Amino acid sequence: MTHQMSFKMHQREVEPRYRIQIDAAESTEDVRKFFERTVYSFLEKAIGDQIEIQPGDVTFDPDSEPAYRLSPRMLDNEIFRRIDEGSDLSTILALLSGRALNRYKHLATKHPDKTEAKIFQVPGPRSH
Repeated sequence: MTHQMSFKMHQREVEPRYRIQIDAAESTEDVRKFFERTVYSFLEKAIGDQIEIQPGDVTFDPDSEPAYRLSPRMLDNEIFRRIDEGSDLSTILALLSGRALNRYKHLATKHPDKTEAKIFQVPGPRSH
């Protein structure tokens, strides 16, 4: 069976808004949130009729290549694996995560104060 399923139509549905969100993201946490939300709604539209999609099934992972990770639940799902192998699904996920990664890197270098690092900042010296 050489017929390949395409989810380009669903990609086009989520992409314009996603592009705007990613470009407007002000922190790496925003980037992560927008990516994960967009992928969730993309998967819902694309394959939600065949598999139950849960938030967290695809997470943004700037350190991996491509920059996303699938949950064990998805990886162990026979139907998902079959869809993934016979379609452009992973290509689209790689594209979406690539856009997120570019913005993530930009924010991480340009505004290191606005990345997740701010959680660990120690307050300055206090005068008594």
